[in-house]
Amino acid sequence: MDVRVTRIVPGIYKMQLPMPYSLDQVNTYILETEPLTLIDTGPIMRGVEEALERAMAKCGYRPSQLGRIVVTHTHVDHMGLAARLKAASGAEVICHRHALEEMTNHRETNLKEMRYLISMSRTVGLSPELMEANRHFMERWLDVAESVEVDRVVEGGEVLEGDPYNLEVIYTPGHSFDHIVLYLRDLGLAFTGDFLLDKITPNPDIYPPWKSPRISGLPDYLDSVAALRELRVVQALPGHGRCISNFRGRLEEVLEHHEQRKRYIVANLRGREMNVLELALDLIRFVEAEMNTTNIFLAIREILGHMVILEDEGKVFRETRDGTFFYKVT
Repeated sequence: MDVRVTRIVPGIYKMQLPMPYSLDQVNTYILETEPLTLIDTGPIMRGVEEALERAMAKCGYRPSQLGRIVVTHTHVDHMGLAARLKAASGAEVICHRHALEEMTNHRETNLKEMRYLISMSRTVGLSPELMEANRHFMERWLDVAESVEVDRVVEGGEVLEGDPYNLEVIYTPGHSFDHIVLYLRDLGLAFTGDFLLDKITPNPDIYPPWKSPRISGLPDYLDSVAALRELRVVQALPGHGRCISNFRGRLEEVLEHHEQRKRYIVANLRGREMNVLELALDLIRFVEAEMNTTNIFLAIREILGHMVILEDEGKVFRETRDGTFFYKVT
């Protein structure tokens, strides 16, 4: 696997690691601070650990030299290798408080959430066959990360001190309940994880009830986007894809994207009654995406989030029959 290393500014490097998956790369970042800091890790997938080692070598370092590992969120492509890197280096591992359980009990926590998401299948209108596909879709993530001991949890608002770079922690839930952005104020750099990407909008989380009373992370995500619009960012450094020079403009694009989606849903729903799956299938056809299991599940997550918002706005109402949500325009 080839690796690409880019110097962002002196002492800060973007390491683009290839992954054997449809989203075919993940970005991690090295900060030449005291302590030597890694932001996100990549997953335990074929060749990724070796690719990270080669990338670090291009920066002049070995994994054993790491002093701090900061995880933006607990999706496996961002935290999967944390345990192995900590074992190799003794590095301090830092994450948001809401990430603690999943970081320290990865498999058990994910199995619990998997059971909840499967129980949600009827709610969104999935058939028994798609329920089974849903299980297989989630199971593949269980073995590409390992539990790791966390040394410090943050809430948002803290400063992770380092010489010469101090990272401010900003809590940005929505894509996941535990997501954080790391802000280097002096240079106007923001390490955005999956909060802000250059080409696509991150898929909203489905929140289980022990995390939040709201079923979807999309309202949180849009609140997070709106809250960061006044942040002075010269360059956003995302977890996938290219760096973003027009931070404010990209945030506005994301907000407009979701406004357009809401308008489409209301127009599509007018005069009809539909469940989440039916709306998701219509959306996939509308955007001319491939009709496959992955896209169906991603569309379901987005549609569910929009329905929560549209209900809050009084633009649709929901009726539950035999455990399935059905929606009409008000």
